[in-house]
Amino acid sequence: MLTRLLHATPDVAVVGTAASVGELPMLARRLRPEGVLVSEDQLPGLEQLQQQFKVPVLLYSAQPPLPGMLQEVARLGVYDYIVSVPAVGTELADWTRLLRRKLLAVRPYPAVTVSSGSIPQRARVLPLPPQGIVVIGGSTGGAPAVETLLRTLPPNFPWAVVVAVHLPAHFTDSLVSRLRRATNLPVAAAGNGSRLEAGHVLVAPGGRNLIVQPVTGSPWLGWETAFVSEASLDVPSVDILMQSAARLAGRSVVGVVLTGLGHDGTVGARAVRQTGGTVLVQDEATSAVFSMPKSVIQAGLASEVHPLPRLGLALTAHVQPVLASSLSRSFFRSQPVTAQ
Repeated sequence: MLTRLLHATPDVAVVGTAASVGELPMLARRLRPEGVLVSEDQLPGLEQLQQQFKVPVLLYSAQPPLPGMLQEVARLGVYDYIVSVPAVGTELADWTRLLRRKLLAVRPYPAVTVSSGSIPQRARVLPLPPQGIVVIGGSTGGAPAVETLLRTLPPNFPWAVVVAVHLPAHFTDSLVSRLRRATNLPVAAAGNGSRLEAGHVLVAPGGRNLIVQPVTGSPWLGWETAFVSEASLDVPSVDILMQSAARLAGRSVVGVVLTGLGHDGTVGARAVRQTGGTVLVQDEATSAVFSMPKSVIQAGLASEVHPLPRLGLALTAHVQPVLASSLSRSFFRSQPVTAQ
């Protein structure tokens, strides 16, 4: 079943299957894969594999391994693990997306020549946690507003971006597609265990509430998304997502409240400000519906208010001050923050 899922996974190709642990090093030298997937009973053969062909290893485990075990097998090339294939249904779809993400995490590989006349070895570069988290929330008119904002972000944007727009579940794929066309940053729908990466955009699926949390069961630092069953009037909830980001990253959070009906985002904005973060708000003139931004402004929680075309520039100015200093100050002049 696992092999069948891998064959159907986008951007992943199964280049070979070792019949035994002893065959693994020879097969790896011949096929030169970007990664190897092994089960727990194949761990003893990894030392020989790493001696003959250094390659990242994803562990397929019946149960989450203990952190101490992961630290021990890291010397054998194990960079992460994934638990057994769940039953069919929503869990299987989430698991398959997680498997793809963990497999593709082995890229990129810079070539490193170890000595004259030797075969170049490929050393894995583990992605570092982003410097901070940007949470973008909106409702009515939010989808095109997020497009406009992302279009102005530079390709080397150093923070992770998580988007929550009030949409039904069946509109998630369409929103992801729209955002991919609007920006050069990678965009994907978030799932259980989706890793936050610098310059990557994760979209909260419609109909489900999303949080960010520390990566669990891994010896490496990182942040990831998870679904929660917490009830809310608006789904996906901007408040719930912003609150989780504030608890996780404190002052390294920027909340962005865009056009929308209702008050979602105000409670989240309060959590962001209380932990030292920043809240940027769309102005009334460029909002399709001003309720959400107005609620944040009236509560005295807006750090800055900007027209939509300038929000992306203001956001970049906050997370990349060196870049911002080289741009015109008039680009980032915010409106006075007053209750209306």
